[in-house]
Amino acid sequence: MNSKHLGQTFKILRKNRHIPLKQVANHQVSLSQLSRFERGESELSISKFLVALENIHVEVKEFMDALSGYQHSEQIAFMSKLIDLEYLRDIEGFRQMQAEENQKFKEYPDRQRYQLNSILLQGFICKCDDTIPFPKKDLELVIDYLFATDDWNIYELILIGNLYLFIEIPLLHLMGQEILKRRHFYKEIATHRHLVLMTMLNIWETCLHRNALEVADYYQQEVQKLIKNETKLYEKTIFLFLKGLQAYKSGQILTGIDEMKQAIQICDWLDSPHIAKNFKIDFEKFVK
Repeated sequence: MNSKHLGQTFKILRKNRHIPLKQVANHQVSLSQLSRFERGESELSISKFLVALENIHVEVKEFMDALSGYQHSEQIAFMSKLIDLEYLRDIEGFRQMQAEENQKFKEYPDRQRYQLNSILLQGFICKCDDTIPFPKKDLELVIDYLFATDDWNIYELILIGNLYLFIEIPLLHLMGQEILKRRHFYKEIATHRHLVLMTMLNIWETCLHRNALEVADYYQQEVQKLIKNETKLYEKTIFLFLKGLQAYKSGQILTGIDEMKQAIQICDWLDSPHIAKNFKIDFEKFVK
C-alpha cells in the first residue's frame, strides 16, 4: 500500500464529513504536510497520521476498512464509557463526562465531535430524568450534522440510536429508512450489525409508545428480517415484548398480554432483573 492510496483514502473520509483541510491541521501536523499527504507526494509519521485521523473523527479500523472496501469502524471508545453509566442510570456520571466534553470543545472549538458528545450525554441525562427537557437547539444541530454527512458511520448510528426519543416520528422514520437502505455496508462487522438492530428496536419501541402504529408495523417487519440468528436471545426477548405491545395496541388484547408476560418471564428465568423491571414498567403503563 503506497502513500498515494493512503492519502486518497484520507481525503475521501475527510470530505465525506465535510471537514476543511485547514480544520484538520494543528500544531502537531501542518496544513502543508496534510496537503502533500492527500496528493500522495509525501507520507506522515505514525504520530501525525493518528492525530490527523482523530481530527476527522475516524478510527484506525475504519480507515483500514476503507482501504479494502466500504465497511464501518468498530465501536468508538467514547461509547464504552457510557455503558456502565447507562445501566446504573448515573446522572452525575453523565454530567461529569459532559463537563469534560464541554471543556474540550471550549479548548478546541473547531472539533465538532466534542460538541456532539456533549449533546449525546445530554440525551442520556434527559432519559434519566424526564423532567429535564432536551434542548431544541441541540437536536437541530445534530440533525444538521447528520444530513450534512454523506455516509453514516458508527458514530452517526450511535447518535440516532440514543437520541431517538427526542426526534419527531416522520423525521425518525426517514432516518430509519436511510439506515436500512445502507444495511449491506454494515453486514461484515458484528458490532455494526448489532447497532443497526438495536437502533431499529429503539425506533420501533418509540413508535409504539407514541401510538404511531402504522410506522411501528414497518419496523416490526424490518426487525424480523434482522433477528433470524437463534443466538440473539436478548434481542429476541425485546422483539417478543414489543410484538406483544403492538398486538395489544392493535386490539389483540389477550395475545398481546400473553406475549409481553412471556418476555418478562424469560428475563426472570435468565436472571436479568434490570430488563424485566423495564418491561414491567411498560406493561403497567400501557395495559389498562
